[in-house]
Amino acid sequence: MTSEAAFDAPDPGAARDAARAQREQVLQAGAQHCDASVQDILRAEGEARSGARRPLPGEWSGPRSRAEAATDAAQRLNGSLNAFVRIFSGEESADIAESLREGDRGDGALEGVPFAFKDVFHMPGHRPGAGTRLRLSNAAGEVSPMLRRLCEAGAIPIGATVPDPWCYSTTGENAYLGAPVHPADATLLVGGSSSGSAVAVAAGIVPFALGTDTGGSIRIPAAFCGQWGWKPTNGLLEAAGMLPLSVSHDCPAVVAQSAAVLDAVMRVLIPSDAPAWAEGRPLARVGVARALFAPCDETTKATLTRIVGRIAMSVEVRDIAAPDLTVCNSIAGVVTGYEAAAYLGPVFARHPEVFSANTRQRLAIGSLVDEDTYGLAQATRAQVLRRLLDEVFADVDVIVLPVTPRATYRRSELAGSPSDVRQLTLELLAFNRWVNTLGLPAITVPPKAGDEGGSAAVQLIARPFADLDLVGFASDLMLRA
Repeated sequence: MTSEAAFDAPDPGAARDAARAQREQVLQAGAQHCDASVQDILRAEGEARSGARRPLPGEWSGPRSRAEAATDAAQRLNGSLNAFVRIFSGEESADIAESLREGDRGDGALEGVPFAFKDVFHMPGHRPGAGTRLRLSNAAGEVSPMLRRLCEAGAIPIGATVPDPWCYSTTGENAYLGAPVHPADATLLVGGSSSGSAVAVAAGIVPFALGTDTGGSIRIPAAFCGQWGWKPTNGLLEAAGMLPLSVSHDCPAVVAQSAAVLDAVMRVLIPSDAPAWAEGRPLARVGVARALFAPCDETTKATLTRIVGRIAMSVEVRDIAAPDLTVCNSIAGVVTGYEAAAYLGPVFARHPEVFSANTRQRLAIGSLVDEDTYGLAQATRAQVLRRLLDEVFADVDVIVLPVTPRATYRRSELAGSPSDVRQLTLELLAFNRWVNTLGLPAITVPPKAGDEGGSAAVQLIARPFADLDLVGFASDLMLRA
């Protein structure tokens, strides 16, 4: 595609300006030389993990709410929360779970535990719609390996959750299916795009839910709904059987009610031969990019200061240079936009009525990215990752950052002009997209109740494949808090 007219952009001039600005940022930071792709670098990082193997999943130690009770709760609460696009009957849930086990009942680590999944995953008897009323076919016949793995461990799917349309926003709003509603306060922004999954967990319907994270899509709603979120190392979990947005950035992801639940689910989802099972070096050095505290509100700044102080009581804290978010976000904009426009172009041609003005504007920007700029963005992405691993992660093991600049956002903020809403979307993405661009794992640690002056969520980021190390570190941090 070469014209913003391909997506009927509400503001063609602004689309051209945005595409031009992204291109200029990528050109200014253009790769001098990088003989490896991001995938090559991540593969090498995985091969370098040579520690002792962790034990495979054990028996679930969390609450064993029955799937029937979860289904009843979903049906009772969905009228007010709108978390689900579809709730399975008890018979449907059992049949789906049994069909995905293929005779292999696995280790039973999640036996009988109910869960929900974002409406982007293919499974027997369910075609996803990505936050629209369309039901998209799966010509390849793929079933999500993530859903299969959960069901083989005994978990029971109770329904599909509402995301932002096409997963191409971060607000949680949905003009086609209705927006999921924050269980604590209907005026609060839920965040997205895995909005329904976060609401289902926050409401206590299920202990965990499957979502995705392309630029913060699990971390943002997990933070806003007071839950734990996991964005895995790129490529650690299989994305087959999942509707794409940006294949370079898309990750299956999890929102959970506690660190213990998250750890148990991670141990089921991570393939047994993945490098994440090898123990890495202890996470004993924490990096703090204090320059990124500046744009945050007072609650978020205070939370970051408190958490850094708590961390410093047991591990070393070091100041680090902030990642160049302008460059990383420009790379993300180019890569995600190019890939999303390529995938959604044919869908838009058949169903333009299910693309909002904001989505059309973002896709129009992506349609203006040429192949050379896309290739340069990918090369620059690899160069930035290599530099971060060599220069920053040589001195620290974990980076602590806010999830968003403000602790609280209101749905009323979406009543502004289209440009205001787009700026809000970019604000929510600002601290998150770079993690996907560089393929790193991240854990959202929810706000701590009872902190004087309020609290905000933070995220912890580590080297590739340190996912299990990271959730253990995050859990210990909350215990110390």
